[in-house]
Amino acid sequence: MQGMAFMDGPGSIGSFLWLWIAMTAAMMLPSVAPAASLATSVGRSGTVFVGAYLALWLVTGVLAFEAARGLMGAGRWIAAGAILAAAAYQFSPLKDACLRRCRSPLGLLLRHGAFAAGLGHGVVCLGCCWALMLALLALGVGSMFWMGAVAAAIFVEKVTGVGARAPAPVALALLGAAVWVAL
Repeated sequence: MQGMAFMDGPGSIGSFLWLWIAMTAAMMLPSVAPAASLATSVGRSGTVFVGAYLALWLVTGVLAFEAARGLMGAGRWIAAGAILAAAAYQFSPLKDACLRRCRSPLGLLLRHGAFAAGLGHGVVCLGCCWALMLALLALGVGSMFWMGAVAAAIFVEKVTGVGARAPAPVALALLGAAVWVAL
């Protein structure tokens, strides 16, 4: 974890991917658990559903590795810009559409088997979370504080009853983080 702190670089791709999947599991499994439970209740394998979901995030880790390499050497203004982009994405129609579909995966589960539904749900989840993950890369993917903050935002947006109203406060928090990084 120490080698992945802000400005230290992401390390080797192997160590990055190992930590990426561990981080993804820690951050995303609490928010995907209701969908996995729903998968089981409609006769799909929750294990296969979650496995496919995590496989998509593992592949995404390769892209995240390259983004982390670019962000780590780019300086605070690029990092602040990435966080500002994440804040702006919170208000986008694509974020809203992905978040709505992520909260209601029943249609996906009824149309597809567990593996395809897990991949599909992973794509929708990636659609609503990619910018938050970019902000995490800019803030320091090895930071337990930032990982916890992003995980909490993802959980609130995807699982709780206030999730539909959460993107605006999350955007304000990201704006504050961007200013903090810039200064």
